[in-house]
Amino acid sequence: MNKKVVSLLLAGAACVWAADAHAQGGAEVLRNQGCLECHDVRPEVLGPAWWLAGGGTGPDLANRLAVNYTMPALAATLWNHTPAMWAEMSSTVATRPVLNEAEWEDTFRSLYALQFFDRPARARRGGRVFRSECANCHGVGANDPGPGKPVSEWTRLEDPIALVYRMWSHASVMKEAFGGGPWKRLEGEDFLDLTVYLQSVQNVPRNEQVSLLDPSEGGFLTAQHCGTCHGGSDTFAAFVNNKTLMDIGAATWNHIPLMESAPVLSPDDYRKIVAYVWELQYRGPAGVASRGELVFGDKGCVSCHRSPGNQRPQSPRAGHTFTPSSMVALSWGSGREMHRQMQEQGVPWPQLSSDDVSDLVAYLNTLGRPSR
Repeated sequence: MNKKVVSLLLAGAACVWAADAHAQGGAEVLRNQGCLECHDVRPEVLGPAWWLAGGGTGPDLANRLAVNYTMPALAATLWNHTPAMWAEMSSTVATRPVLNEAEWEDTFRSLYALQFFDRPARARRGGRVFRSECANCHGVGANDPGPGKPVSEWTRLEDPIALVYRMWSHASVMKEAFGGGPWKRLEGEDFLDLTVYLQSVQNVPRNEQVSLLDPSEGGFLTAQHCGTCHGGSDTFAAFVNNKTLMDIGAATWNHIPLMESAPVLSPDDYRKIVAYVWELQYRGPAGVASRGELVFGDKGCVSCHRSPGNQRPQSPRAGHTFTPSSMVALSWGSGREMHRQMQEQGVPWPQLSSDDVSDLVAYLNTLGRPSR
């Protein structure tokens, strides 16, 4: 079973989500390719161990680079930044980055993780949430009053996802305990802070590994357990817009009152579903090839990329499956020569939106395929 391992970096009484293995590889790319000669990544984002200290002349990469942070939005931002970056590097001794598509994919994950892995958890605030929302039923120690099992007798709590899953799996009991009263809604940050507080109560040794299972396996499970209601226009893709991982975990808890009963899931299946839904926003909406064909013409791509001797559009890399990452790999690779020729001819570098990137990717992947 493939697992994406997410590290918890602990600093004192606080912990902060870090990135999966691909995003960690992206952080190394940022270091090794000279990006940090111009860009910083603030140490408070991922903790001192992950501080990528840079030259500071360019934007802090931990700041939001796009309104909607998706893979196509990142690609559009980097594509549009290409001429300015090359001009800046031409006036300095900065190293020119040379990344392949896989390295761009990892870099995208790293930049994305800076935005959407949660901020440090606070045990003190978690204690306040517990006393406000949980203490009526659950005590802390064995001698504390309450109908529910005290925290000291709980099975060891590994991470925030495990906390949401346990609450999810006990939803019917909790509904009965609430007696028809208002459901106790919680936010993603509440689960983070609660987890750190409860771990301190349990005196749990530091555990810096949280497994987030392969999201590709969550697609089938999501359709199986959630597709009856969440299909058509009411899709998860419409919901997951700039959400943290624990925002999505909290949403599953807050959604329970709207269901007759919560689906029975194993711990692994629950993690796969959360991982799948969370990654939907990273991938972004699928592009439309017909719109991409219009972009290909309107942005002037067809003036250079056509089959010799005729007007038929030609993919810049025939036979290659395009992704947003390969778009950026193209622009920062062989695109340097393309940019030089465009400058000589007075042709402006085309500016692309995230929708343009999605649609272009869809269109370029149709070129060179045999007609049916």
